[in-house]
Amino acid sequence: MPRTVSSDRPGSGFTLIELVVVLFIIVVVLGIATPRLMDLTGVELRTSAQRLSATIRYVYAKAVFSKTDYYRMKFDLTDNEYWVETCVPSLATNSCEWHRDKDLLGKTEKLPDGIKFEDIIVDTTMVSKDATDVAVQFYPQGYMPYTIIHLEDSKKDVYSLEVNPYTGQVAIYDKYYEPEKS
Repeated sequence: MPRTVSSDRPGSGFTLIELVVVLFIIVVVLGIATPRLMDLTGVELRTSAQRLSATIRYVYAKAVFSKTDYYRMKFDLTDNEYWVETCVPSLATNSCEWHRDKDLLGKTEKLPDGIKFEDIIVDTTMVSKDATDVAVQFYPQGYMPYTIIHLEDSKKDVYSLEVNPYTGQVAIYDKYYEPEKS
């Protein structure tokens, strides 16, 4: 005859220690996961800063490697858009005509909804958030003006991009960054 297990038999349920261990594991997992889930709201701001940083580094390198072409990034702070323009100087006319870059960078990039340009500092001049025509030029000799770009999201979180004028490298800060006054 088969034996049946009775539910009132000692040892057939969970002990208090087992329940405490399971609850502890759940609390630890939630403690790790919750801040990461809360941080997802800042992902678009960080992603926008990284994408803009990559564009700046690419345009800087493109200008240096061309050895003759001048590039500039144009910013419309009112519509939160940016694009790249290029110019090959004409020695005959000693002038330059700017036009959208033929590369993918020539198309207008719009910041995601909720993300905006707070302001841009070019050299020592701050350009307000109402500007529609801000340009940062990249020279084939490997130089560009010192630039800081501030991006802000709807929660008023700010990311700052500081561009090194001699290397084109971009430092990204998760705060409103201003250079030290000397």
